[in-house]
Amino acid sequence: MAPSQTNPLRIDTAVNSSSYLRALIYVGLLSALVLLLWLAELSLWQDVVILVISAVVVSYLALSRPILLHLSQPPLYKQVSQDWQLLMRTGRGDELWLAELNNIHRYHWLITFEFMTVEPFKRTLTVTVFRDQVSRNEWRQLNILANISGEKIV
Repeated sequence: MAPSQTNPLRIDTAVNSSSYLRALIYVGLLSALVLLLWLAELSLWQDVVILVISAVVVSYLALSRPILLHLSQPPLYKQVSQDWQLLMRTGRGDELWLAELNNIHRYHWLITFEFMTVEPFKRTLTVTVFRDQVSRNEWRQLNILANISGEKIV
């Protein structure tokens, strides 16, 4: 294949909002909490209070955090850390955010991205993409990006 016909690696990935791996982690944490409550031998009302508070906190965190729906790399003439477009689902609906990639960490079942959002407001944002949220080819591309630029971005 001639060099002019090759497609450069450019991340443009749709991310499923649900993940079986994330659900498995939550079920594991809930099981550990129930096991600790049982081993602590607290009275029933104390167990109920701890479970209710835990459920409220987890529900608040799950509903209030923005959810990544789509991840797009900047144009090829820009640095890999600049001008990432993130389609986020928030309480106000779907919004397009502009961000700079600060760091990326690759693990076996997940990849975490650390962004500094520029638009709609400036803040740090850490996004986790699990392996089952993207296609096999997109997972391969994200792994290549993490391997190539993981330590060079900062």
